[in-house]
Amino acid sequence: MPVASEPPLAHSVSKQYFSWDLESARRGRVLLLILLTLAGAWLRLFHLGAQSLWLDEGATVTLARMTWPNFVHLWWCCEASFQGTFFLLIRAWLHLGQSEAWVRLPAAVFGIASIPLIYLVARKLVGVIPALASAAMLAFSPTHVYYSREARSYTMTIMLVLVSSWFFTRAVDQKRERDWALWTLFSALAVYSHYFAALVLVAQACSLFFHKKPTPWGRLIVHGLAILAIAAPGVTYVLRVPPQAMNFPWMPKPTPKQLLHLALFLGGSGEKLVLAAILWIAGAIAIHRERNGESTPGSYWRGMLVISWAAVPIILTGLASLLHPIFVQRYMIFCLPATVMLAGRGMAVLPKRRLGLWLVIALCVASVPTIFIRDRKPHEDWRSATNVILTSAQAGDAVVIYPFYAIPGFDYYRQLDPHAPVLHLFTQPYYGVGDNDKTLLQALSSDSREFRHVWVMVRREGPARDNLQNDSPAVAAKLQSVFGAPAIWQFKDITVLEFGR
Repeated sequence: MPVASEPPLAHSVSKQYFSWDLESARRGRVLLLILLTLAGAWLRLFHLGAQSLWLDEGATVTLARMTWPNFVHLWWCCEASFQGTFFLLIRAWLHLGQSEAWVRLPAAVFGIASIPLIYLVARKLVGVIPALASAAMLAFSPTHVYYSREARSYTMTIMLVLVSSWFFTRAVDQKRERDWALWTLFSALAVYSHYFAALVLVAQACSLFFHKKPTPWGRLIVHGLAILAIAAPGVTYVLRVPPQAMNFPWMPKPTPKQLLHLALFLGGSGEKLVLAAILWIAGAIAIHRERNGESTPGSYWRGMLVISWAAVPIILTGLASLLHPIFVQRYMIFCLPATVMLAGRGMAVLPKRRLGLWLVIALCVASVPTIFIRDRKPHEDWRSATNVILTSAQAGDAVVIYPFYAIPGFDYYRQLDPHAPVLHLFTQPYYGVGDNDKTLLQALSSDSREFRHVWVMVRREGPARDNLQNDSPAVAAKLQSVFGAPAIWQFKDITVLEFGR
């Protein structure tokens, strides 16, 4: 009798041990994910307000501070619609604080939230262990950390496309209408947070060509049209404005050099790109091998969703750039989660001597110095440049800013200082602030002593300039004739000229 009872007892003990082992592994993964999220949070929050706001961040604040009529006008006619969801958030956020760290905090929070979120998405698409690797690589990604510390919508959009992809995968797998509705909602929010998020939705649709089960094209079309209808008010700017009006000299074409820069942007500089490339190639090969022999049902389609997400937005942006250059690296940052997941998939198929694991660890460790080097690299120093004017100017002095779109940097720090003197601002009133510089010429021509000082701020990239000949020869000649040679201060990407008596 005792002998007969031993097999059931052994089976029960084995089952309990197996259950305990699975629970222990699950707890270990949760603990590791928490540690990665905390490490990522520290990298994104450390010295968050140390650097001056730069031009685009100043524009975020200026747009958020606008009256509703001005904001709606710029949303309908100009660039406010590109990142409208984020600007609306900042409008409310600024009621609670105005400092540089506070302005940047939402982007940091979205960046931090994306670390556990990419784990959840990657677990569906590439597996549990690759999901942990994906969370680690995103937590230590220099690109993701950099944009988590900038008051723009990029990390918000990354988070939204991750949520969109989560519900897209559930909708295709489980065919529930609730998941399709939530995919529609978060996809529309992603497009409103940045136009280029729409390319990720195109990539999701393209992945269905690799779906072996009956493909839900009908639901995709219906809900895709719903997304288009919801997002239509936000994309009318793109449809109404001539393409050439949306191109700027700094927007490049997709040359081999630019493609290399994009790879460095997504994978990391120097040796980090080599490590990332090995993982990308291994991941792509592993996904291709599942074409005829899936390890789990649907794994090939999920892998192709990752590849489509990583490649389709870049391909479409490159094709569009052949006509009108828009091949801007940060516009393709929404491919970053996919490249990270592809690398995570590659890690899992390099088991010999744990090569994949060591590559991921090396990539994360090598990224830390890059993050701190970038953190110390100075931005446009609007803080110091504005402080020179505010501490020396007298009430009634004139300030002229070139080019006109650089006004947000000065305006932010002027409003941040409660003791700032009342100054007369001359620049093209694009953001609803200031008078045209022609008004300054008229004022100086009618009464050359109207202003005791005229302060000129010139934002420039490249070699420093100490004159206005390239910005407004007429203003330069008039100021020279009335005040003589100016005093000059040079800051990072900004020159301050003081014309005074």
